[in-house]
Amino acid sequence: MMTAVFRRNRLYGVIAILLMTVSGCSSVYPLLSAEQKRDVYERVSEDVKTHVERGHFLRSSGYPYRALNEYQRARFYGDLAPVSAETLELLKKRIHREAPVLYQQGKQAADNRQYTRALKKFNALMRLNPDYKDGADLYYRMLNKRRNTDLIDELAEQLRTVIDSQTPDRDTDIERLSNEILSYQYDHPLAYAQHMREFDRYIRERKQGMAEVRKGYRALDNGHFDVAEEHFRHARALKATAKEGVSGLYRLQKRKDAIYLTKLASNSLERGDMAEAEERAMRAVEADKAYAPATLLLKKIVRQRLTAESQSLTGQARALIKQGEYLEAMQLMDEVLRKQQDHKEARALRNQARARLQASVADYTELGSLLFNQSRYQEAIRYFEAVLAVEPDNHIARTYLKRIELRRRTLQMFE
Repeated sequence: MMTAVFRRNRLYGVIAILLMTVSGCSSVYPLLSAEQKRDVYERVSEDVKTHVERGHFLRSSGYPYRALNEYQRARFYGDLAPVSAETLELLKKRIHREAPVLYQQGKQAADNRQYTRALKKFNALMRLNPDYKDGADLYYRMLNKRRNTDLIDELAEQLRTVIDSQTPDRDTDIERLSNEILSYQYDHPLAYAQHMREFDRYIRERKQGMAEVRKGYRALDNGHFDVAEEHFRHARALKATAKEGVSGLYRLQKRKDAIYLTKLASNSLERGDMAEAEERAMRAVEADKAYAPATLLLKKIVRQRLTAESQSLTGQARALIKQGEYLEAMQLMDEVLRKQQDHKEARALRNQARARLQASVADYTELGSLLFNQSRYQEAIRYFEAVLAVEPDNHIARTYLKRIELRRRTLQMFE
Protein backbone atom coordinates (compact mmCIF):
# COMPACT_ATOMS: atom_id res chain seq x y z
CA MET A 1 0.00 0.00 0.00
CA MET A 2 2.75 2.45 0.99
CA THR A 3 4.64 1.77 -2.25
CA ALA A 4 1.48 2.53 -4.23
CA VAL A 5 1.11 5.86 -2.43
CA PHE A 6 4.65 6.82 -3.37
CA ARG A 7 4.08 5.88 -6.99
CA ARG A 8 0.94 8.03 -7.27
CA ASN A 9 2.24 11.06 -5.45
CA ARG A 10 5.55 11.31 -3.64
CA LEU A 11 4.47 14.36 -1.66
CA TYR A 12 1.43 12.55 -0.29
CA GLY A 13 3.73 9.67 0.60
CA VAL A 14 5.99 11.97 2.60
CA ILE A 15 3.01 13.49 4.42
CA ALA A 16 1.63 10.05 5.18
CA ILE A 17 4.93 8.90 6.66
CA LEU A 18 5.24 12.02 8.78
CA LEU A 19 1.70 11.72 10.13
CA MET A 20 2.12 8.05 10.96
CA THR A 21 5.46 8.71 12.63
CA VAL A 22 4.00 11.51 14.76
CA SER A 23 1.02 9.32 15.70
CA GLY A 24 3.30 6.50 16.81
CA CYS A 25 3.10 4.23 13.74
CA SER A 26 6.87 4.34 13.26
CA SER A 27 6.94 0.69 12.21
CA VAL A 28 5.95 1.77 8.68
CA TYR A 29 9.34 3.39 7.98
CA PRO A 30 11.37 0.13 7.88
CA LEU A 31 9.01 -1.18 5.17
CA LEU A 32 10.15 1.50 2.71
CA SER A 33 12.84 0.86 0.12
CA ALA A 34 16.20 2.64 0.38
CA GLU A 35 15.11 5.00 -2.42
CA GLN A 36 11.85 5.86 -0.63
CA LYS A 37 13.66 6.43 2.68
CA ARG A 38 16.11 8.81 1.03
CA ASP A 39 13.25 10.58 -0.74
CA VAL A 40 11.41 11.10 2.58
CA TYR A 41 14.58 12.27 4.32
CA GLU A 42 15.59 14.70 1.57
CA ARG A 43 12.12 16.22 1.23
CA VAL A 44 11.75 16.67 4.97
CA SER A 45 15.29 18.08 5.22
CA GLU A 46 14.55 20.51 2.42
CA ASP A 47 11.34 21.64 4.12
CA VAL A 48 13.24 22.15 7.37
CA LYS A 49 15.98 24.10 5.63
CA THR A 50 13.41 26.34 3.91
CA HIS A 51 11.79 27.22 7.25
CA VAL A 52 15.16 27.89 8.89
CA GLU A 53 16.48 30.06 6.05
CA ARG A 54 13.23 32.02 5.89
CA GLY A 55 13.49 32.46 9.65
CA HIS A 56 17.04 33.82 9.35
CA PHE A 57 15.94 36.22 6.61
CA LEU A 58 12.93 37.50 8.56
CA ARG A 59 14.93 37.85 11.75
CA SER A 60 17.66 39.88 10.04
CA SER A 61 15.12 42.10 8.27
CA GLY A 62 13.20 43.05 11.42
CA TYR A 63 10.44 40.43 11.65
CA PRO A 64 11.42 38.47 14.78
CA TYR A 65 7.88 37.20 15.45
CA ARG A 66 7.53 35.68 11.99
CA ALA A 67 11.08 34.38 12.27
CA LEU A 68 10.14 32.64 15.53
CA ASN A 69 7.18 30.96 13.79
CA GLU A 70 9.46 29.66 11.03
CA TYR A 71 11.96 28.30 13.56
CA GLN A 72 9.19 26.55 15.48
CA ARG A 73 7.93 24.92 12.29
CA ALA A 74 11.44 23.65 11.64
CA ARG A 75 11.76 22.40 15.22
CA PHE A 76 8.66 20.24 14.65
CA TYR A 77 11.01 17.80 12.91
CA GLY A 78 13.30 17.49 15.94
CA ASP A 79 17.04 17.02 15.43
CA LEU A 80 16.78 17.66 11.68
CA ALA A 81 16.38 21.37 12.42
CA PRO A 82 19.70 23.26 12.78
CA VAL A 83 18.07 25.61 15.31
CA SER A 84 18.61 25.01 19.00
CA ALA A 85 16.01 25.44 21.71
CA GLU A 86 18.32 28.08 23.19
CA THR A 87 18.03 30.17 20.01
CA LEU A 88 14.25 30.11 20.25
CA GLU A 89 14.40 31.04 23.93
CA LEU A 90 16.69 34.00 23.26
CA LEU A 91 14.35 35.26 20.55
CA LYS A 92 11.35 34.95 22.86
CA LYS A 93 13.21 36.89 25.56
CA ARG A 94 14.07 39.62 23.07
CA ILE A 95 10.40 39.94 22.04
CA HIS A 96 9.30 39.98 25.67
CA ARG A 97 11.92 42.62 26.57
CA GLU A 98 11.53 45.02 23.63
CA ALA A 99 7.73 44.95 23.15
CA PRO A 100 6.81 47.00 26.28
CA VAL A 101 9.41 49.63 25.37
CA LEU A 102 7.99 50.10 21.86
CA TYR A 103 4.46 50.15 23.21
CA GLN A 104 5.26 52.93 25.69
CA GLN A 105 7.17 54.93 23.07
CA GLY A 106 4.20 54.68 20.69
CA LYS A 107 1.72 55.69 23.38
CA GLN A 108 3.83 58.69 24.32
CA ALA A 109 4.12 59.82 20.69
CA ALA A 110 0.37 59.39 20.17
CA ASP A 111 -0.40 61.39 23.34
CA ASN A 112 1.83 64.17 21.95
CA ARG A 113 -0.06 64.00 18.62
CA GLN A 114 3.10 62.82 16.83
CA TYR A 115 1.05 60.36 14.80
CA THR A 116 3.69 59.44 12.20
CA ARG A 117 6.26 58.71 14.91
CA ALA A 118 3.61 56.78 16.85
CA LEU A 119 2.79 54.73 13.73
CA LYS A 120 6.44 53.79 13.32
CA LYS A 121 6.67 52.64 16.94
CA PHE A 122 3.44 50.62 16.85
CA ASN A 123 4.44 49.21 13.45
CA ALA A 124 7.75 48.06 14.97
CA LEU A 125 5.72 46.52 17.78
CA MET A 126 3.58 44.60 15.24
CA ARG A 127 6.72 43.28 13.58
CA LEU A 128 8.00 42.25 16.98
CA ASN A 129 4.78 40.87 18.48
CA PRO A 130 1.40 41.43 16.77
CA ASP A 131 -0.39 39.88 19.78
CA TYR A 132 0.87 42.44 22.31
CA LYS A 133 -1.98 43.85 24.49
CA ASP A 134 -3.97 46.46 22.57
CA GLY A 135 -1.00 47.25 20.33
CA ALA A 136 -2.89 46.20 17.19
CA ASP A 137 -5.77 48.61 17.95
CA LEU A 138 -3.40 51.52 18.44
CA TYR A 139 -1.43 50.55 15.32
CA TYR A 140 -4.52 50.57 13.09
CA ARG A 141 -5.71 53.80 14.68
CA MET A 142 -2.42 55.48 13.74
CA LEU A 143 -2.39 53.78 10.32
CA ASN A 144 -5.80 55.27 9.48
CA LYS A 145 -4.73 58.83 10.26
CA ARG A 146 -5.09 60.79 7.03
CA ARG A 147 -1.53 62.08 7.05
CA ASN A 148 -0.09 58.59 7.45
CA THR A 149 -2.40 57.08 4.83
CA ASP A 150 -1.38 59.75 2.31
CA LEU A 151 2.32 59.19 3.08
CA ILE A 152 2.08 55.42 2.53
CA ASP A 153 -0.01 55.85 -0.64
CA GLU A 154 2.56 58.26 -2.05
CA LEU A 155 5.45 55.88 -1.32
CA ALA A 156 3.50 52.96 -2.78
CA GLU A 157 2.88 54.90 -6.00
CA GLN A 158 6.60 55.65 -6.24
CA LEU A 159 7.32 51.95 -5.72
CA ARG A 160 4.93 50.91 -8.50
CA THR A 161 6.58 53.42 -10.84
CA VAL A 162 10.05 52.08 -10.08
CA ILE A 163 8.89 48.48 -10.52
CA ASP A 164 7.63 49.31 -14.01
CA SER A 165 10.81 51.18 -14.91
CA GLN A 166 14.09 49.91 -16.34
CA THR A 167 16.47 52.38 -14.66
CA PRO A 168 19.99 51.29 -13.64
CA ASP A 169 19.16 51.77 -9.95
CA ARG A 170 15.82 49.95 -10.19
CA ASP A 171 16.62 47.15 -7.71
CA THR A 172 18.22 49.54 -5.21
CA ASP A 173 15.23 51.90 -5.39
CA ILE A 174 12.78 49.02 -4.99
CA GLU A 175 14.58 47.85 -1.87
CA ARG A 176 14.76 51.39 -0.44
CA LEU A 177 11.10 52.21 -1.04
CA SER A 178 9.90 48.79 0.15
CA ASN A 179 11.80 49.14 3.41
CA GLU A 180 10.49 52.66 3.93
CA ILE A 181 6.87 51.58 3.39
CA LEU A 182 7.35 48.59 5.69
CA SER A 183 8.63 50.90 8.42
CA TYR A 184 5.11 52.37 8.48
CA GLN A 185 2.98 49.37 7.46
CA TYR A 186 4.62 46.04 8.22
CA ASP A 187 2.21 43.97 6.10
CA HIS A 188 1.82 46.25 3.08
CA PRO A 189 1.08 43.74 0.28
CA LEU A 190 3.18 45.30 -2.49
CA ALA A 191 6.14 46.31 -0.32
CA TYR A 192 6.25 43.00 1.56
CA ALA A 193 6.04 41.05 -1.69
CA GLN A 194 9.02 42.99 -3.03
CA HIS A 195 10.85 42.49 0.27
CA MET A 196 10.43 38.71 0.02
CA ARG A 197 10.93 38.57 -3.76
CA GLU A 198 14.61 37.67 -3.76
CA PHE A 199 14.18 35.14 -1.01
CA ASP A 200 11.21 33.50 -2.72
CA ARG A 201 13.18 33.35 -5.95
CA TYR A 202 15.98 31.58 -4.08
CA ILE A 203 13.49 29.09 -2.58
CA ARG A 204 11.96 28.36 -5.99
CA GLU A 205 15.39 27.82 -7.47
CA ARG A 206 16.37 25.58 -4.59
CA LYS A 207 13.25 23.43 -4.95
CA GLN A 208 14.00 23.06 -8.65
CA GLY A 209 17.60 22.14 -7.91
CA MET A 210 16.72 19.67 -5.16
CA ALA A 211 14.29 17.94 -7.54
CA GLU A 212 17.28 17.44 -9.86
CA VAL A 213 19.34 16.11 -6.96
CA ARG A 214 16.66 13.57 -6.03
CA LYS A 215 16.38 12.42 -9.64
CA GLY A 216 20.16 12.11 -9.73
CA TYR A 217 20.23 9.83 -6.68
CA ARG A 218 17.41 7.69 -8.02
CA ALA A 219 19.31 7.26 -11.29
CA LEU A 220 22.47 6.48 -9.32
CA ASP A 221 20.69 3.76 -7.33
CA ASN A 222 19.39 2.25 -10.56
CA GLY A 223 22.83 2.24 -12.18
CA HIS A 224 22.02 4.93 -14.78
CA PHE A 225 25.21 6.91 -14.24
CA ASP A 226 24.98 9.17 -17.32
CA VAL A 227 21.46 10.24 -16.34
CA ALA A 228 22.56 10.79 -12.72
CA GLU A 229 25.48 12.94 -13.84
CA GLU A 230 23.19 15.08 -16.00
CA HIS A 231 20.81 15.74 -13.09
CA PHE A 232 23.65 16.53 -10.66
CA ARG A 233 25.19 18.94 -13.18
CA HIS A 234 21.85 20.73 -13.55
CA ALA A 235 21.67 21.09 -9.76
CA ARG A 236 25.25 22.37 -9.62
CA ALA A 237 24.48 25.01 -12.26
CA LEU A 238 21.90 26.61 -9.93
CA LYS A 239 23.37 28.85 -7.24
CA ALA A 240 20.90 27.66 -4.62
CA THR A 241 21.88 23.97 -5.00
CA ALA A 242 25.47 24.19 -6.23
CA LYS A 243 26.77 22.50 -3.08
CA GLU A 244 24.30 19.60 -3.34
CA GLY A 245 25.08 19.17 -7.04
CA VAL A 246 28.80 18.93 -6.32
CA SER A 247 28.09 16.46 -3.51
CA GLY A 248 26.01 14.33 -5.90
CA LEU A 249 28.78 14.29 -8.50
CA TYR A 250 31.23 13.29 -5.77
CA ARG A 251 28.96 10.43 -4.68
CA LEU A 252 28.61 9.34 -8.31
CA GLN A 253 32.38 9.19 -8.72
CA LYS A 254 32.69 7.25 -5.46
CA ARG A 255 30.12 4.73 -6.73
CA LYS A 256 32.15 4.28 -9.92
CA ASP A 257 35.31 3.83 -7.82
CA ALA A 258 33.55 1.23 -5.68
CA ILE A 259 32.43 -0.75 -8.75
CA TYR A 260 35.94 -0.70 -10.22
CA LEU A 261 37.59 -1.74 -6.95
CA THR A 262 35.02 -4.50 -6.42
CA LYS A 263 35.90 -5.97 -9.82
CA LEU A 264 39.60 -5.82 -8.97
CA ALA A 265 38.94 -7.53 -5.64
CA SER A 266 36.97 -10.30 -7.39
CA ASN A 267 39.86 -10.84 -9.79
CA SER A 268 42.34 -11.05 -6.90
CA LEU A 269 40.11 -13.56 -5.12
CA GLU A 270 39.94 -15.74 -8.23
CA ARG A 271 43.75 -15.72 -8.39
CA GLY A 272 43.90 -16.81 -4.76
CA ASP A 273 45.53 -13.60 -3.53
CA MET A 274 43.41 -13.26 -0.38
CA ALA A 275 45.33 -10.30 1.11
CA GLU A 276 45.09 -8.20 -2.05
CA ALA A 277 41.41 -9.11 -2.50
CA GLU A 278 40.56 -8.02 1.05
CA GLU A 279 42.51 -4.77 0.73
CA ARG A 280 40.72 -3.84 -2.51
CA ALA A 281 37.30 -4.83 -1.17
CA MET A 282 37.90 -2.65 1.92
CA ARG A 283 38.77 0.28 -0.33
CA ALA A 284 35.57 -0.33 -2.33
CA VAL A 285 33.46 -0.25 0.84
CA GLU A 286 35.24 2.91 2.02
CA ALA A 287 34.52 4.55 -1.33
CA ASP A 288 30.79 3.84 -1.12
CA LYS A 289 29.30 2.09 1.92
CA ALA A 290 25.91 1.99 0.18
CA TYR A 291 27.24 -0.20 -2.67
CA ALA A 292 26.01 -3.63 -1.53
CA PRO A 293 28.15 -5.84 -3.85
CA ALA A 294 31.33 -4.42 -2.29
CA THR A 295 30.08 -5.09 1.25
CA LEU A 296 28.97 -8.62 0.39
CA LEU A 297 32.28 -9.42 -1.30
CA LEU A 298 34.26 -8.11 1.65
CA LYS A 299 32.23 -10.29 4.03
CA LYS A 300 32.86 -13.31 1.79
CA ILE A 301 36.62 -12.66 1.71
CA VAL A 302 36.79 -12.16 5.48
CA ARG A 303 34.88 -15.42 6.04
CA GLN A 304 37.29 -17.29 3.78
CA ARG A 305 40.30 -15.76 5.52
CA LEU A 306 38.97 -16.58 8.96
CA THR A 307 38.21 -20.14 7.85
CA ALA A 308 41.75 -20.59 6.54
CA GLU A 309 43.24 -19.06 9.70
CA SER A 310 41.08 -21.19 11.99
CA GLN A 311 41.98 -24.36 10.10
CA SER A 312 45.67 -23.59 10.56
CA LEU A 313 45.27 -22.75 14.25
CA THR A 314 43.11 -25.78 15.03
CA GLY A 315 45.74 -27.97 13.39
CA GLN A 316 48.42 -26.40 15.58
CA ALA A 317 46.21 -26.84 18.64
CA ARG A 318 45.82 -30.60 17.98
CA ALA A 319 49.59 -30.95 17.69
CA LEU A 320 50.12 -29.02 20.95
CA ILE A 321 47.60 -31.21 22.79
CA LYS A 322 49.47 -34.31 21.65
CA GLN A 323 52.71 -32.74 22.93
CA GLY A 324 51.11 -31.93 26.29
CA GLU A 325 51.24 -28.15 25.67
CA TYR A 326 47.71 -27.66 26.88
CA LEU A 327 47.90 -23.99 27.87
CA GLU A 328 49.32 -22.98 24.47
CA ALA A 329 46.56 -24.98 22.76
CA MET A 330 43.93 -23.14 24.83
CA GLN A 331 45.45 -19.78 23.94
CA LEU A 332 45.37 -20.58 20.22
CA MET A 333 41.71 -21.58 20.43
CA ASP A 334 40.91 -18.41 22.39
CA GLU A 335 42.33 -16.46 19.45
CA VAL A 336 40.01 -18.30 17.06
CA LEU A 337 36.98 -17.84 19.32
CA ARG A 338 37.59 -14.09 19.65
CA LYS A 339 36.97 -13.78 15.91
CA GLN A 340 34.45 -16.62 15.51
CA GLN A 341 32.49 -17.15 18.71
CA ASP A 342 30.44 -20.00 17.25
CA HIS A 343 33.41 -22.02 15.95
CA LYS A 344 32.46 -25.48 17.29
CA GLU A 345 35.76 -27.24 16.59
CA ALA A 346 37.80 -24.51 18.30
CA ARG A 347 35.56 -24.63 21.36
CA ALA A 348 35.75 -28.44 21.48
CA LEU A 349 39.57 -28.40 21.24
CA ARG A 350 39.77 -25.72 23.93
CA ASN A 351 37.57 -27.77 26.23
CA GLN A 352 39.70 -30.84 25.50
CA ALA A 353 42.92 -28.98 26.29
CA ARG A 354 41.41 -27.52 29.45
CA ALA A 355 40.21 -30.93 30.65
CA ARG A 356 43.65 -32.46 30.13
CA LEU A 357 45.29 -29.51 31.84
CA GLN A 358 42.85 -29.86 34.74
CA ALA A 359 43.83 -33.53 35.04
CA SER A 360 47.52 -32.57 35.01
CA VAL A 361 47.38 -29.92 37.74
CA ALA A 362 49.18 -32.15 40.27
CA ASP A 363 51.89 -33.07 37.77
CA TYR A 364 52.35 -29.44 36.71
CA THR A 365 52.58 -28.29 40.30
CA GLU A 366 55.23 -30.91 41.07
CA LEU A 367 57.24 -30.07 37.93
CA GLY A 368 57.06 -26.39 38.75
CA SER A 369 58.35 -26.93 42.29
CA LEU A 370 61.25 -29.07 40.99
CA LEU A 371 62.21 -26.38 38.48
CA PHE A 372 61.97 -23.78 41.24
CA ASN A 373 64.40 -25.73 43.43
CA GLN A 374 66.78 -25.90 40.46
CA SER A 375 66.50 -22.08 40.08
CA ARG A 376 64.96 -22.55 36.63
CA TYR A 377 62.43 -19.87 37.36
CA GLN A 378 61.22 -19.03 33.86
CA GLU A 379 60.33 -22.63 33.17
CA ALA A 380 58.67 -22.94 36.58
CA ILE A 381 56.56 -19.86 35.92
CA ARG A 382 55.22 -21.49 32.74
CA TYR A 383 53.89 -24.51 34.68
CA PHE A 384 52.42 -22.49 37.54
CA GLU A 385 50.64 -20.10 35.13
CA ALA A 386 49.20 -23.13 33.34
CA VAL A 387 47.81 -24.35 36.67
CA LEU A 388 46.23 -20.93 37.37
CA ALA A 389 44.59 -20.97 33.93
CA VAL A 390 42.27 -23.75 35.14
CA GLU A 391 42.45 -23.16 38.89
CA PRO A 392 42.78 -19.39 39.46
CA ASP A 393 42.72 -19.82 43.27
CA ASN A 394 45.37 -22.57 43.44
CA HIS A 395 47.27 -21.63 46.61
CA ILE A 396 50.45 -23.62 45.82
CA ALA A 397 50.92 -22.09 42.36
CA ARG A 398 50.33 -18.55 43.67
CA THR A 399 52.75 -19.06 46.55
CA TYR A 400 55.52 -20.30 44.27
CA LEU A 401 55.03 -17.39 41.86
CA LYS A 402 55.39 -14.92 44.77
CA ARG A 403 58.56 -16.72 45.94
CA ILE A 404 60.01 -16.55 42.41
CA GLU A 405 59.37 -12.80 42.32
CA LEU A 406 61.06 -12.33 45.72
CA ARG A 407 64.11 -14.33 44.67
CA ARG A 408 64.46 -12.34 41.48
CA ARG A 409 64.37 -9.08 43.41
CA THR A 410 66.96 -10.38 45.83
CA LEU A 411 69.26 -11.42 43.01
CA GLN A 412 68.87 -7.98 41.39
CA MET A 413 69.96 -6.32 44.62
CA PHE A 414 73.28 -8.21 44.58
CA GLU A 415 74.00 -7.70 40.91
